[in-house]
Amino acid sequence: MGSSKKCRVSFRDISGVEHVAEVVGESVYEAAALALKQFRRSDWSREASFETGTLRVEVCESSFYNLLVTDLEQWLKKSGGSPREMTMRDNIRSKLEER
Repeated sequence: MGSSKKCRVSFRDISGVEHVAEVVGESVYEAAALALKQFRRSDWSREASFETGTLRVEVCESSFYNLLVTDLEQWLKKSGGSPREMTMRDNIRSKLEER
């Protein structure tokens, strides 16, 4: 990973319950180790499946935005703008028309 990144580490126990820890690590191994430390504080981690199970490490690099549907529709109806914006709008319109 290189630099510190927020990670979501999960483990599904023998009962099918998913346990999740959010940590910050510089590598997948560091993130897994930090989550393991958190998980081991819980009683459920004494199950036999915990020692042989799989940790799922999700590196969270996404940004999140809230966009009103009306704002999206207005933007799609707009004409003009930079060539890049016009091309982007045309591509998105065509994707919405696909079935």
